[in-house]
Amino acid sequence: MDFSLIGKEIKILRSALNLSQAELSEGICTQSQISKIEKGEVYPLANTLYYIAERLGVDINYFYDLATNPQLSYVKEVFTQARELLNRSEIEEISVIVETERNNPLFINNRNNKQFLLWMEGICVYHLKKNKREALRLLQSALDLTKMTSKLLGEREIEILNSMGIVHFETKNCEEALKIFNLAIESYMKIPYHHDPTIKTRILYNKGKTLTRLHKLEESNVTCKQAVKWCVKQNSLYALANLYYHIGYNYSLLLNNDIAIEYYNKSIQIFMIQENKVFVKHIKEKIDELSILIE
Repeated sequence: MDFSLIGKEIKILRSALNLSQAELSEGICTQSQISKIEKGEVYPLANTLYYIAERLGVDINYFYDLATNPQLSYVKEVFTQARELLNRSEIEEISVIVETERNNPLFINNRNNKQFLLWMEGICVYHLKKNKREALRLLQSALDLTKMTSKLLGEREIEILNSMGIVHFETKNCEEALKIFNLAIESYMKIPYHHDPTIKTRILYNKGKTLTRLHKLEESNVTCKQAVKWCVKQNSLYALANLYYHIGYNYSLLLNNDIAIEYYNKSIQIFMIQENKVFVKHIKEKIDELSILIE
C-alpha cells in the first residue's frame, strides 16, 4: 500500500478547491502535519484522514483505493473520457466504453467504479435503446451501490439523480422529474464543499425547463434566475446562455415580449463569445418575431 499517493492526491484536491494548508487543517490537525502528509513524510491516522476526506468532499475509501490500486490512473482516465463524451452527447462512444470495461476487475470489484459504469450504462440504454424502465433500473442500481440513509449524498450520486430526473422529464413524467430535481438540489446544498459547481447549474436548469412544461412560468424564471446568480458567483459561463434564453422564452409565453427580447439578447452575447452560430441565428429569428408583435 503506497500511502505517499494519498498525500499527493490530497494536495491536488486541496489546490483544486483553492484551499490553503491552514484552511484544510483547521480543526483537524496542524498545518505542519498537512504539509508532511502531502510530502509523504508521515501517514495520516484513520480519523485524521476521515476528516480531511470530508473537507475535500470525497469518500475516505477513495484514498484507500488510491493507495492499494496502482491502476487508479487508468480508471480516472476512463471517467474523464466518458464525461467528455457525455458533454458532447456522444452516447454511442460511451456505450463502447461501457462494453469494454464491463468485465474489467477494476470496475467489477470496486463499488465506486462499478457505480460509474452503471450510471453510464443507464444513460446509454435510455438514449440508444429508448428503454425507460431498464434505464431507470440501472440508474437506481447505481445509486443504491453507495447510497446510505445515514450519510449525505455525494456529488456523483446527485448527478445520477439528475440523470433520473432527465429521463422522467423527457418522457413527459414532469411531476416525478420535479420531485427528483428538488431532492437533487436539496442534497447538493447539504454538501459542505463542492468540487463541481456546474452540477447545481445543471439541476436548476433542468428544474426550470420542467416547471415551464408544467406551465409554472413564473416559478421557472425564479429557478433560472437563481441558477444565473450561482453562475455569476462561481465566475462560470457554463449553461448561462441557455439560462438567459430559457428566461426569455418564459417571458415570451407570458406575453412580456420586451423583457423576453432583453434576455434573448443576453443569451446571444454569450453564445457569440462561445462561437455558437447556430443558436445565435435561432435566437435572432425569435427576436425578429417578437419585434414584429411589439410593433
